[in-house]
Formats: sequence, C-alpha cells, structure tokens
Amino acid sequence: MLALPGLSLLRTQAAGAIDTEAPCSLTVTVEDSQYISDFDKMSIPVSVYQVADVDSVGKYTATEAFAGLDVGSISSATTAQDWADMAEKAEEIRAAAGDAVKPAATQDVEKAEGGSQPAEAVFRELHTGMYLIVPAETYNSDYSVKYVFTPYLTALPGNAYASTGEGSDEWNYNPVVGLKAEGERQYGKLTITKNLSSYNASLGQCTFVFEVTGRDENNAVVYSNVVSTTHDAAGSQSVVLEDIPAGATVTVKEIYSGNYKVDGDDSATAFIVTAEAVQAGAAQEEASVTISNTYDGGNRGGYGVTNHFEADGNGGWTWENPTRPVPGGNN
Repeated sequence: MLALPGLSLLRTQAAGAIDTEAPCSLTVTVEDSQYISDFDKMSIPVSVYQVADVDSVGKYTATEAFAGLDVGSISSATTAQDWADMAEKAEEIRAAAGDAVKPAATQDVEKAEGGSQPAEAVFRELHTGMYLIVPAETYNSDYSVKYVFTPYLTALPGNAYASTGEGSDEWNYNPVVGLKAEGERQYGKLTITKNLSSYNASLGQCTFVFEVTGRDENNAVVYSNVVSTTHDAAGSQSVVLEDIPAGATVTVKEIYSGNYKVDGDDSATAFIVTAEAVQAGAAQEEASVTISNTYDGGNRGGYGVTNHFEADGNGGWTWENPTRPVPGGNN
C-alpha cells in the first residue's frame, strides 16, 4: 500500500492552522500488503529524511540538504504522478549526497515477538514538515526473495481529506502509512558430483545422465533439466547448474549409467539456497549432491552427448550440441 500524500488541497481544504511546534509521530506498517506473510518474519530497515519545513498555512520550504527539490510548486494542480516524480527526485538527491545527508531517524519495521499485530515501526518526536520514507532492500527469512521498496513522500501532519478527497479535514499529527514493495525471486546453484570408484579403460569413455527436477513449497515444478558427465578415468567430476529458484527442493536422479552400477541410491535431493543466504549464516552451504558408481562387469561400449535447447523468444528453439559441426571450424 502506497500512501500518496496528496497535499495539493492542504491550503484550500484543511480546517485550521498547522501547529508547527507540535510533536509528530509516523507509523510505517506492512498491514494489507500482499507480502505480509514474508514481512511478518523480516526486519526491514526504514529511514526517514526531512526534505521540507512547513508553515502554519501549509506552505513548504525545502531543507538545505534538499534545496534542489521544488516543493514551492505544490498547488491544487499537483497530481499523483507529480508526487511520484518529486519522491524520485528527492531520492536521487539523497543517494547522490551519500552520508552527507543524515536521516531524521531509522528504525526496523518488524513484528513484535509474540504479538498479533502486523510488523511496524513507530517514529516519534518528529518535527512538522515533509519527509522522504526510504526502506532498504531486504531479503525474506530464507533469502529466496529480495524485496525492493519504493521511496515516497509523506506529510506531517497529514490530512485525510487532502489526501483522498474524503473523510475528516482535521490535521493528523500521527499518521499511518504502508510500505510498497516488489518481490524479486532469487536464484541459487546446484553442484552434481559423479564419483567413479572403478573404470574399465578397454571400453573407452562412459557417460552418466541425470534428470533434475525442482519443486516449490506447493510441490509445483519450477525447474527441470537433464545433464550429464563423461569420464575417461576413475575419480570425480562435477557439473554446476545455475539459475535454480531459491527455496526449491531438487531431486537428482541418475537415469543412465551404462556399464557402471550405482553404489547406494540412484537419486539424491537438495534444497536450493542463495550465496547471500550462506554469507548471512542463514544456510551452511550451497546445494550439492554426490552419486557414486562402480564398474559392473558389462561390455557395452560407447558414450553420450548432451543436447541443450533454449527458446529464442520468437517461438523457436536454439539447439546446442557439442558434437555438431561449427560453421567455419575444423571438425
């Protein structure tokens, strides 16, 4: 939920003068967000920056740090898009200034332990004026989604009628606003290791083929692939699969092994995590599985290649095959 300030009516519709000496509070909440199930398990740092002062009749004057912000142009013709553009400009000024611009306050939006209310942060003892609300990019608890928040402007005090055209026109020195976010799915990798304990050199190279299936928490398939390793000696080889949705449980099943029998199970599972989850200590290591084989005494010769097909975006497919002749090459 994005709380647009809608201040274009402040000077014409609000009742009474603003008490510019009154202390204000601002509550930032996740209530009504489509991502509330994630947000209630997260800690979201939020900083508030005062970008303008306000006088008793609702006229705004930019603070020194945000002198390039044209708050003096606010009028009855100011649109929601104008406010969005102004918030974007304010964020550009803040980002360019770096540590030279200090927030009025910073808190974490989070759910109280054992509480029943959604996650929130309450900023108290703020001066009247206009504020830029800047939530930091934050991962959910298992680092499978990164949430990117929209910085926006809000007024202290607020006014319901000025903001929406409905409700009370009394000044509200303790408004509540909601976060607006976009979730970005994160991806991890899987390392498949084939351990070959014995090898028959007289049969030549041998190939092992693996079917890889990833499912989400609802058991829906979110990843499917077939990969292989080819060996010309005993020992271990690995193949790394990238761009698997984080949070997926993958099953790796060996579907072809030629003259080599599996030692133990022919399938293994792993949970996909991101490198950020490992760095943050939310996971011990990135996903990996190992399947071991040994020579079974057979005499079937030959080895395989892996074909890879990728959509070309025009309704067709691009075929990649390591044995296919390369135009202009020596094959």
